[in-house]
Amino acid sequence: MKKFLAIAVSLLFSFGIAFAADTDSAPAQDSLTRTIVPENQHVENKTASVRLEYTPLTDEVIAYYKVLAVSYDPGEAMNAILECLNDFKMQNQYDSYKHLHKYNVKYFKDENGLRWAEHREWVKFNSSRLAY
Repeated sequence: MKKFLAIAVSLLFSFGIAFAADTDSAPAQDSLTRTIVPENQHVENKTASVRLEYTPLTDEVIAYYKVLAVSYDPGEAMNAILECLNDFKMQNQYDSYKHLHKYNVKYFKDENGLRWAEHREWVKFNSSRLAY
């Protein structure tokens, strides 16, 4: 019985090694997060900037609106982010998107002592296109 079990385990091990998929031959999925700075940022304030962190594997985007804290306006931040998200949606052929969380505002100081406000929104894009 022990010999049979040893032979079965060794055969199973050898088949596992022989038919194992090579990791280099498997298609690499794009799971990295890419930082995108939109060309048209739709900002009214000169100190404001918008950037998007896009994860293609999950179709999620975190949108950041950064501006000096004294001139932060939540309405302006939302409008700028929504315009940038609509541009992103058209460029990448998505159908729609939904907000995953309520927006978040973080205040911080930089190395020069200036106080900044960073408005963040989490978005999930939806698409009807099929992935092959």
